[in-house]
Amino acid sequence: MSFVANPVERARAAQRIALAAIVAALLNFIAFYPGLLHHDAWAYFKAARDNDWTNWQPPLLGFFWIPLQKLYYGPQPMFVLFVAGYWGGFALLARAVAEHDRTLAAGTFVAALFPLLINFNGQLVKDVSMTICLLLAAAIAAGIEFGWIKRRRIAVPFMWLFLVMGAFMRANSLFGLPPLIDLAAAATSRRWAASSIVKRAILAGLIAIAVAPGHILADRYLFRVIDIQPMSQLQVFDLGGITFNSGKDAYKGFFGPDFVARNARCYTPRHWDVYGWGGCPEVYENLKPRFGSELSKLWLEGIVAHPLAYLQHRLAHANRFFQFLCRDCKEIVFTGGQSTNQREFTFEPTILYKMIDAAAEWLNDSPFGPPYVFLLVCLAWTLAAFAIRDLVTRRVTLLLALSGAMYALGFIPIGIAHEYRYIYWTMLCAAVTTPAIIKDVILRRDAPLAFRLVPPMMIVAVILFREIMVRFAL
Repeated sequence: MSFVANPVERARAAQRIALAAIVAALLNFIAFYPGLLHHDAWAYFKAARDNDWTNWQPPLLGFFWIPLQKLYYGPQPMFVLFVAGYWGGFALLARAVAEHDRTLAAGTFVAALFPLLINFNGQLVKDVSMTICLLLAAAIAAGIEFGWIKRRRIAVPFMWLFLVMGAFMRANSLFGLPPLIDLAAAATSRRWAASSIVKRAILAGLIAIAVAPGHILADRYLFRVIDIQPMSQLQVFDLGGITFNSGKDAYKGFFGPDFVARNARCYTPRHWDVYGWGGCPEVYENLKPRFGSELSKLWLEGIVAHPLAYLQHRLAHANRFFQFLCRDCKEIVFTGGQSTNQREFTFEPTILYKMIDAAAEWLNDSPFGPPYVFLLVCLAWTLAAFAIRDLVTRRVTLLLALSGAMYALGFIPIGIAHEYRYIYWTMLCAAVTTPAIIKDVILRRDAPLAFRLVPPMMIVAVILFREIMVRFAL
């Protein structure tokens, strides 16, 4: 159903979307009040309170706590920002899509109700804040592209501000940035939109790569935090994995002659935590004097000397992280647990929260809950999006699906942990692009069969293969 070019209809549509977003945000706020202080969230809160900063976590989100704590001491102000950003982002995106298709706009907004998305949006952590910022940037770009947002001079700076903020919430955001940079640049400049896709892809990739040194410079000169070499976590984890899979001490005797045997008892492809505060915590602590160039050199030498062991380690972790071909790799999606490092704030599960948690747990127990499914959906929808007839709908859908896929794939070389929240952006991209794929491709009779059938069949086939392997072969 195309949108009627009528100012009254436009105003009514905007009012309906805004009202739905306000009601949903209020219910969301009540369900998770006062906000979930996961251990990372508490670390930010405490750093702002004590003025004790490091770059263990990207500090941008932490610095937001400073003025918020002056307004009200507690997680509530940050939680307000999270809820407002989440529902505001979906409302803006739905209103932009409504300029072309009201039915699709409704589906886009309903995607925000996906239980696993709501289940995590009360956790005041960088994964969620990054996703909200990127959603707002994409929504503004879509508003410009669909022609709903007319005041480009105001909208464009905000779009880039949210995109940069999202990029600085997580260092690994750079993997999902190129498609979003392309979308934002096309909304900014018609010349960019008219250039070749190869040129745009190269330039967007180069801009995204600049995020890595950008983090380093910002930490050093803008935030002025203590540098504790956060790259060391990945390096320690990889060296432990190389040692485990090669049977050779990748640390070159630093921990004594029996380290290979000790490491075999400690190492797990699940996460790096065993070297920080798990079975072998002395590894991380004793290596601190070597953080930086010395550990980086040891890390690179280990990869070059044992490439097969490194690959085995990386694939084992990716398989465990995505919960693909493994029987014992299911992770919990319960979000109500507060950090054990704090006793100042408590969260009492409400009836609404219990309903959301029950829906999330049900999905997690189903074949459609593991993180690999959302990567699979984003990959499939990236292909299917080429069949969408409307140019703007095709571009927005394709680039969001591609961003979600690229972000998830980035965990293959750099993943070090296991928690479900890390896949949040990919989950959102899968959810928000599904209505357009269903309506404008799968249910469109004149769409090419290759695009209508192959992507959904690919999803079904991979899930079926995984379920058979997990239940009967592994």
